[in-house]
Amino acid sequence: MSFWRKCTDVYRELTEVEKYIRGALRTRQAVLAKGLKELLDAGGKRIRPALVLISGQFGEYDRKKLMPLAAGIEILHMATLVHDDIIDDADIRRGVPTIQAKWGKDMAVFTGDFLLTRAFSLITQNVEFENMHKLSDVMKAICEGEIDQYQTCYNLDITVNDYLKRIGRKTALLFSLSCRIGAEESKCAPEVVWNLWKFGKNLGMVFQIIDDLLDFSGDLQTMGKSPMTDFGNGVITLPIIYALKQPDFRDEIREIVDRREFTPAVLDHVRERVHQSGGLDYSKALADRYIRRAINNLKALPKIPARDSLKVLVKKLQERQY
Repeated sequence: MSFWRKCTDVYRELTEVEKYIRGALRTRQAVLAKGLKELLDAGGKRIRPALVLISGQFGEYDRKKLMPLAAGIEILHMATLVHDDIIDDADIRRGVPTIQAKWGKDMAVFTGDFLLTRAFSLITQNVEFENMHKLSDVMKAICEGEIDQYQTCYNLDITVNDYLKRIGRKTALLFSLSCRIGAEESKCAPEVVWNLWKFGKNLGMVFQIIDDLLDFSGDLQTMGKSPMTDFGNGVITLPIIYALKQPDFRDEIREIVDRREFTPAVLDHVRERVHQSGGLDYSKALADRYIRRAINNLKALPKIPARDSLKVLVKKLQERQY
C-alpha cells in the first residue's frame, strides 16, 4: 500500500480496508489461515478498492457501505491471482513464493475458491441487485479473457486488436467495475458514473499494457516476479506482437518460439531483439494513448479532491513504464 502514501486520505481509508479484508478472511482451518496470511502480507497496490472508495467521493460517500465493497473487490482480485498462478505454474508473486509453489496446487485451488466465496459474500450483502448482475458479467468476461490467453499461448498470429480485446476483459473490466460500483452505490449523477466507468476502463488498459511491457524491460524488484516470465510461458503480448510485424526480427523470433527452449541466455536475447525492434516504444506509445483518454475522462468530472487522487494514480502508473 506504499503506492498510496502521498495520498494521505486514500491511504488512511485503505488501511481500514486492509483491516476489513483480514477480518473477512479469518478461518479456523490452520493451513488455509497461514496461506492467506502470507498472501496478505505480500501486499499489493490495492488499486481496485481505492477506485471504489475514490469514486464514491463524487456522490454521497457512505464509508460504512463502501468499505465492505472495496474489501470484496480486492478479495475477488486476489482470487483471480491465485488461480492465475496455478494455470501459469508460477513460483513467485509480489516477490514471495506463490500459494501453489509453497503449498501445492490443491491447496491453491481451495484458497482461490475460499477467496471467491468471501468476496461474493461481502459484495452481495452491500450492493444493489443491479450491480450484482454487472459483477457477474464482469467475472464471466474475466474468465473468458483468461481462457483466451490460455488458448492463444505460443500463437504468433494474434493481432494487436486480439490483444486489446483480451486485456480489456482480463484486466480493464474489473478496474471499470470498481469505479462504477463505488459511484452508483454513492448515487452519483449518471454522467459522473459514465466518466468514472470509462476512466476505469482506460486505466485498466494502461495498467496491463505497462505490466506486459515490464515483462521485457523490468526486473524482479519492480515486478515482483522474474522478467520474461510471461513470454517464457507462451503469453504473446504487445511488445512481441509488434516485433513479429518487423521483417528484420520476425523469422528469428518465430524460430525461437517454435523451439521452446527458453534458457536465460535465450530470454535475454529475445528481450534485446524486442527492444531493438521498437516493440517497447510502441507499447509505451499505446499506453500513453490510453492515459490521454483517462485524463480526458477526469476533465469531465467535478473538481473535487477525489479527482486529484485519480490524477496522482494516473501519474504513478505512467511512471511504471520507465
